[in-house]
Amino acid sequence: MRILLLGANGRTGTAVISEALQRGHTISALVRRPETLATYANNVSITTGSSLSKEDVTKAFASAPKSDPIKAVVSTLNNGRTSDNPWAKPTAPANLMADSVRNCVTVMKEYGVKKIVALGTVGVGSSKATRPWWFNWIIAHSNLKIAFDDHYAVQQALEAESSKDPALMWVDVRAVGLGNGEKKDVKEFGNEGQGAGWMISRKSVAAFMLDAVENSRWDGQTPVISN
Repeated sequence: MRILLLGANGRTGTAVISEALQRGHTISALVRRPETLATYANNVSITTGSSLSKEDVTKAFASAPKSDPIKAVVSTLNNGRTSDNPWAKPTAPANLMADSVRNCVTVMKEYGVKKIVALGTVGVGSSKATRPWWFNWIIAHSNLKIAFDDHYAVQQALEAESSKDPALMWVDVRAVGLGNGEKKDVKEFGNEGQGAGWMISRKSVAAFMLDAVENSRWDGQTPVISN
């Protein structure tokens, strides 16, 4: 199937591209700087634009061939910072993920697309209580709070949309810390994450997100995953 990928030029996004192509899917990507996907130019349909623009999202949907229309959306967007340091300066709008997802869901309705899988994080919503106090303290007192608030806003937006349209199939994947290792078996820890580890490779996350696209097992859920 053809998948519209948001965040395609990020570290997890490129892992999704590689995994999707290996599975025989086709990829459409909406990115502000298409040159960052030069490696995939022959295998990915690239639309230049921003997911914060409904018009650009519509352009990405419209650019897919009628013989291979977009059937699902995957978002690996995150609120960037100048470094991985929790106190590093943010480089993206505070509401990047939630507003992008809202735009996508609006356009999905216009095109009859019902499946969206978003990359979230453990430590938001009901999973916050399963993280140690010091972890939650760092989130609350650093610039990570901006991203975590936005991740939770994504979940709330998806829940709100599905309450209006029960046919919307969404999965908000709550991953633990992301690393650059090889793909490994993924362990699931329910929607709260009790007992979840601390790290998971981006390649493992990519595989899980595509599993979520391909079947309905996690629809309407926030599965916590780690290696």
